Amino acid sequence: MTQDPFDDIGGEFKARLRAISTTTRATVDNSTVTFRTAKIECDYTPRVIKSLSMGQLVAVPNVQAIGADGSYSLYEIADVYPMHYSMLTLDQSQPAAIRTEFMELIQKEWEKGSKSTWVEIVAAPIGHTMRVSEGVVTYERGAMAPLTGSRVRLLNKESIQRLICYRPAKEPAGDYVLGRLLGFGESIPFSVNLESLIHYMGATFAFTGAGKSNLTSTIVRKSLRAIPDLKVVIFDLSAEYGIHVLDVLNEQPSRVVFTDSFDGGEDQAAEYFRRHAVPEAFAGREEEFRAKIGKLFQDGKVVFLPSRLAGEEDVARFSTYEGLIEVLSNTLNDRYGAVQQKILVPQVVDTIKGFLRENKLDVETRFDARTSGLIARIQPLLADLDNRSSLKKTFDSLSTVVESAPPTPEGGDGYDWDDLVGEILDPGKGSPRVFILNLPEAEDARLETANLVNQIFRKRKRSFTLSPRVLFVIDEAQEFIPQTARKEDGTEQSSRAVERLLRHGRKYHLNCWISTQRVAHLNTSALQQLHSYFVSTMPRPYDRQLISDTFAIDDTFMDRTLAFQNGDWLLTSFKATATQNIPVFLHAENNEDVLDAYLRS
Repeated sequence: MTQDPFDDIGGEFKARLRAISTTTRATVDNSTVTFRTAKIECDYTPRVIKSLSMGQLVAVPNVQAIGADGSYSLYEIADVYPMHYSMLTLDQSQPAAIRTEFMELIQKEWEKGSKSTWVEIVAAPIGHTMRVSEGVVTYERGAMAPLTGSRVRLLNKESIQRLICYRPAKEPAGDYVLGRLLGFGESIPFSVNLESLIHYMGATFAFTGAGKSNLTSTIVRKSLRAIPDLKVVIFDLSAEYGIHVLDVLNEQPSRVVFTDSFDGGEDQAAEYFRRHAVPEAFAGREEEFRAKIGKLFQDGKVVFLPSRLAGEEDVARFSTYEGLIEVLSNTLNDRYGAVQQKILVPQVVDTIKGFLRENKLDVETRFDARTSGLIARIQPLLADLDNRSSLKKTFDSLSTVVESAPPTPEGGDGYDWDDLVGEILDPGKGSPRVFILNLPEAEDARLETANLVNQIFRKRKRSFTLSPRVLFVIDEAQEFIPQTARKEDGTEQSSRAVERLLRHGRKYHLNCWISTQRVAHLNTSALQQLHSYFVSTMPRPYDRQLISDTFAIDDTFMDRTLAFQNGDWLLTSFKATATQNIPVFLHAENNEDVLDAYLRS
């Protein structure tokens, strides 16, 4: 870049660093953290005060600039407010008439400015330095001490866009735009690297009604366009996404799963609509929704799967060849088992593996009529064993189970959880790309989440392929990964599965996105795996402090989120923005606008 990286607001921006303020406080884990905030004084003019806003970046000369020029520490503006000298000494000890006269004088001077006015700017370091040499600007990570009293420069829009916004090589570039940067009007679209945003795990943290589902729906919609092999699985505890991404469900191959079927006496589209939380902006538009929802049923995209009981997955595993091999392995640990039996176990296991290879079966395949052929091969190997042998009893019992099992259905219309897993991992072009699981009961939702994530993990690890990429969206994450987990309500199972997904899923292109309003209630080990996080209004101080401590966000930025409007977000990302870990203030695109246009189409 060879152009001037600074904006002097028509020659009116004249600012200097007055001081660096240091604040040390206790963290939630009883250690301490220190934040350093810059206090900057700037000449007041009406144009300057209107041009400055939080999220803008300023450059402060640092120690490397002594005797030279062109080395700056970068700070991000967190607060701006006009000051007047007379206000510093104006208090209630003076008569009311005099105070009123002073304030009227001050008000007039805001219009034209005076030597008694200035602008107070509070800024926090972003941990990067900027070097300007012969018109070429470079950025690098690292902190250097700023020079108090030195002239402060304001970065222009082009410099900020280059520093923060990801520039996609793919077209259309709009698929990577999530909104616009706050503080610049409508002029700077904010784009992110969606592949990195998804791959390195992310989250939305905000109070109820701040727009978590709205933002997540936008990210899902954009990611599906930008990443051709992406599949999205949404665990929808609050029944929102079946409406929020209705256009995507109809445009893409998809599945909407309900764990309890609809009453047959009423229109299915009307029942679908009634079961979902519809945004207030769409009140009175049920007929328009029903017309679009009806297409889901016409295309066979809505299916019903009864919830599995706790422990059902473990029981089902022992109806597979995998479970049989596990049972055989356990006989080797039997202290009182016959030596002859233990010697035969490896040969029996090898026979099972050979049978699976010949018949092109997976270890997770359930026993069926074909299993009789395996039993016929193995029983001669066990002929010399005592009839009381546990190994012989195992295959006698298996023979009885196989003989009494119903025939394997061929071409049936049934849809089960194994079919769902198969579709999620199916790389075929026509296979569903979006899956919404409506799980109204929290305990059932936790168990189903744990079962599904674990099944997909096992299959992906054995498949030796990284395609398709799968994104799991965990809404109301405090229900799935709480700080204190218990087995009896399913939180232990779901927390373990989701934490595993956050820790290791990236290696297998199994990714996770969580959304919650109560950060303080989450599994902290899971939180530490996130690389991108969108934060909006969090009224509880403890929640804000925990986010600040966990993700190293300055308290000054966190406090600014209290003034956010719906759709305003503070994003910090280690991977998805152009420069690592710079706090970004943005206003996100409104998912409801997309949905409104779809209903009108």
